[in-house]
Amino acid sequence: MIIRELDAQDIEGFLALEEQGLASDSDAFVASIGDDLPSYPEVVRERLAKASIESGDIVLGAFSPDLIGIIAITRDKRAKRYHKADLHGMYVVPGHRGKGIGKALLIQSLDMARQMEGLEEIQLIVATQNHAAVALYERFGFRRAWTEYHALKVEEHYIDAHHMILPLAEPCHLY
Repeated sequence: MIIRELDAQDIEGFLALEEQGLASDSDAFVASIGDDLPSYPEVVRERLAKASIESGDIVLGAFSPDLIGIIAITRDKRAKRYHKADLHGMYVVPGHRGKGIGKALLIQSLDMARQMEGLEEIQLIVATQNHAAVALYERFGFRRAWTEYHALKVEEHYIDAHHMILPLAEPCHLY
C-alpha cells in the first residue's frame, strides 16, 4: 500500500471513491449523492492541484494499487479561526477496512498538519454509531467536545454526531 498526496491527475479515482462512500456509507457523510453542482469535478480538480501544507489543505490517498482510502485536513482561512483545521472526508472502502489503512492515513495527515505554522487544533465530526472510527480517533488523542443530537436526517432517520478535537500542543504517543 502507498499513501501519497492526491493531485489533479487523481480526480477520477477521487470522485469515484467519494461516490462509492456516499452510496455505501451515506450515514457517515454530510453530503448526499446529487448534492454537488455540475461544476464540482472542476472545483475538486483545482483543489487537488493546489493542495499542500503551505496552502493549508492536505488531501491524501491510499493506493493498493487503486485508490482505496482518502482523508483531508483543511485549515480554516478566517483570521479568528486560523489556528484550527478540520479533518474530513475520511473513507476506506469496505473490503480494505480493519487492515490499518485508516490508521496510516491518520498518521501521515496529522504529521503533515503539524507542519502548518500556527496550527493549534484539529477538529472533526463523526457519527456516534461509527464506533470503530470514534475509537480510532480517540487512540490518536481526539477528545469528544460535545455531541450533536439529530445532526443529520436521512429520510425519517436521525444521526447523532460527536464533535471531537485534537489539541496539537499535547503530544500523542498513542495509536
